[in-house]
Amino acid sequence: MASQSDIDVAANPEFKAHAIAKIDQIITLCGHLGSVIQQEIKILAERRPSELKPLLETKNRLTEQYQAQMAEMREHPEMVKAAPPADIERLKDATFLLHGILDQYRTSLTAAKTVTERLVKAIGDEVAARRQPVKSYGANAQYAPMVTPATQGAASIALNQVI
Repeated sequence: MASQSDIDVAANPEFKAHAIAKIDQIITLCGHLGSVIQQEIKILAERRPSELKPLLETKNRLTEQYQAQMAEMREHPEMVKAAPPADIERLKDATFLLHGILDQYRTSLTAAKTVTERLVKAIGDEVAARRQPVKSYGANAQYAPMVTPATQGAASIALNQVI
């Protein structure tokens, strides 16, 4: 059952207008954040992770704003109650869409991380295999001197840690 203060808040046209404006602001924020994340998904799909860096600042700023707005809404639930049901539904739809985009993003990041880890492991395995001592027979049917990294020379590896 609604308390008297909830009814007073919902009946206040000024508070209702503020609630609608706040909901519109969050919906716009969800759209912008979703757009940036979709750009990142596209970049990851095209295997161009170095192009993610310019979007990082924008994504972080929008994420912080989104978290602050949602925290404010949790602290003041009367704001949501004052908004018309149609606006509340629009907000639910926008956040549902954003969460769907975030799920796609999580999948893309996991795939990129897995590929990167496998690539690094394959390179490491190859370097380790090349550094293994080689046992071979010499001309007199005895083992030839073992080739070790110390006798073979140094091997180097370069790793680009983009992700």
